[in-house]
Amino acid sequence: MSKVSRKNTNTPRYSKLKPQLLKYLKFIAIGIAVLIAFFPFLWLLMTAFKSMGDIQSLPPKIIFSPTLDNFRAIMDANFFKYLQNSLILTFSGVSLSMILGVPAAFAISRLKIPFKDGILFFILALRFVPYIVFALPLFLLFVERGWVGTRYGVVMAYILINLPLIVWLMKGFFDEIPKVIDEAAEVDGASRFQIFTRIILPCAKPGIACVLILAFIFTWNEYLFALILAGRHAQPLTVGLTQFLGGIEYGVRWGALSAWSFTLVFPVVTISLFVNKYLRKGFTGGGYNK
Repeated sequence: MSKVSRKNTNTPRYSKLKPQLLKYLKFIAIGIAVLIAFFPFLWLLMTAFKSMGDIQSLPPKIIFSPTLDNFRAIMDANFFKYLQNSLILTFSGVSLSMILGVPAAFAISRLKIPFKDGILFFILALRFVPYIVFALPLFLLFVERGWVGTRYGVVMAYILINLPLIVWLMKGFFDEIPKVIDEAAEVDGASRFQIFTRIILPCAKPGIACVLILAFIFTWNEYLFALILAGRHAQPLTVGLTQFLGGIEYGVRWGALSAWSFTLVFPVVTISLFVNKYLRKGFTGGGYNK
């Protein structure tokens, strides 16, 4: 009887310790995962404030005297010109892609279109085809049109990148909205355009925000089409980064390269942190405001 009673008195203690231990292990695992995810960004930030001697030191220095020479170097390399091009190209490409892609997704979701499955498969296939396949045809086409070396040509290429993503994702978000809403609005005398602008779009706000954020990130980070089509006067930040890679005569300017990379990555990281709830809501079936 004594053994049984002793076992019963010890059971509650272990039952309380086990959930606490699992909670601490969970926090430790999350902390390690966050540290691993942000370590490259933190190392990039540290390198941006290091002198060349500190960058090349072995073992790497964790404690050092910060300097702004690398940021002065990128300012002397027309940083603001590249930044202006990136802002214009990104916002123009994303805006036009959303204007074209969202109504197209609504039409595919709601209207009876011949060969709808084939159209959706073609749109999805465009997203999975390597973009290098389109590089030469687009270059030859834009040469004939006189668009190479202009912002207009790069924006057209960005629309090609974003449209498949926008149409495919928004079509899924629109499918989640019950069609009885459309039918009720039609009974009240609303036109198809009024149903789309006044009813469907407000219901799909989380999905639109999710797609808009993803399109911005993909466009801001795009390099291939900008390198081939932008020319000298329309290059964004991703292409301007290459001027610090050096060559045969000069080595890589790691400090300026890190400073430029930090300014390129910082907006994406900041936006992702502030809007991650919209991304989670959009990808977990919350694209419809009930």
